[in-house]
Order: sequence, then structure tokens, then C-alpha cells
Amino acid sequence: MLGTAAAAVTAPGLPARTRGAAALAVLAAGGCGLYDDLAGAGDPRRGFRAHLSALRDGELTSGAVKLFGIGAAGLAAGALVKDRPLDKVLAGVVIAGAAHFVNLVDVRPGRAPAATLAAAAPGLLRSGPAGALSAAPAGAAAAVLADDLGERIMIGDAGAHALGAGLGLAIAAGYGRTGLAAHAAALVVAAAAGDRISRAAGAAGA
Repeated sequence: MLGTAAAAVTAPGLPARTRGAAALAVLAAGGCGLYDDLAGAGDPRRGFRAHLSALRDGELTSGAVKLFGIGAAGLAAGALVKDRPLDKVLAGVVIAGAAHFVNLVDVRPGRAPAATLAAAAPGLLRSGPAGALSAAPAGAAAAVLADDLGERIMIGDAGAHALGAGLGLAIAAGYGRTGLAAHAAALVVAAAAGDRISRAAGAAGA
């Protein structure tokens, strides 16, 4: 989490607002993930539906805190990297959605870092803020991949959400409205199909 944030904030050539967005998105996503790692360790409930159902029954789960916290941080970060209202919202959805997606695939050793590397790779070829921001989650994912695969470490929700938020910020910084809308739609669909994506990620290479 801290490594991803530090790499994003110190990336060369970024405007001050983008550096602020990077710190906000990555640290908030990682912090919410860490809270869920600690407070929700014994909670078997997974997915949006389970946590929202508990909220309707008057119970605020750690998963719900994570859901709303990362969503709010994503929208705030999106507002910093984009100028027009609709673009701010789309960027926020992409940042929060990417954070959730990387966590969805973190079901077996190495899955989350590998997914981050694969998704960040195209951004590394871009110039400007998108390229610099893509290097942050890619570098952090590469640094932990071998240890995660070897089960010497566990990145947990804190690490997975931080990687995803950094990836989402890079996407948000690199695309205009059409690209943002396409990524946002894909990530919303992925969130809705979260259980199936997690099962597929767990089965791949098993």
C-alpha cells in the first residue's frame, strides 16, 4: 500500500492535483482494505449484496465501510484529475471499480499482482501522467509478485485495493470521456458478476 502510494506521488512530471489524487486514492483504498482485513477477518460474508443486505438490517459491516469509503475516495480523486462534472464521476467510478476488481481476483497467490501487471502494461507505453502513473502499480505489483506466489507474504485487501486504485487512477488520467465510460461500464459489470469472476480467477491455473 505505502509503496504504491509513494511511487505514484513521486512519479515525475505530475501536476500537484494529480499527486494529491494519487495519495488520496491509494491510501484511502489501502486503508479501507486494511480495516476490513482486521475487523472483518472472521466475517464469511462476501460481495456487495451481502454487505448491503446487512446494512438494510441495521448492521454496518467492515465490508460496507470499505465499499463506501473506497467509493467516496474514488470520486474525490476523480474530481482532482478531471475538469468536467461527468468526467469527474466517470473517473471516480473507474478508480473505485479498479480497486474492487483487483481485490476480486485476489483469491489465490499471485493473482492480484499478475492482474495488475497485465492491466497496467498498456499504460506503460503512454506518455504523460498516464504512463508515469501506470508505472506505480506495475512496479509495486512486480516487487511483491514472487513473494506472493511463494506464499511468503499475503497482500490482503489492503494491498489488492491499493494496487487497484493506483491502476484505476492511471486509467482515469489517460483517457477522455469515451474511454472512461467504456472502462467504467466494464468495471460495473465486473462488480455485478463479482462471484463468478472470483471463482474464475481461483480456477485459472489451479
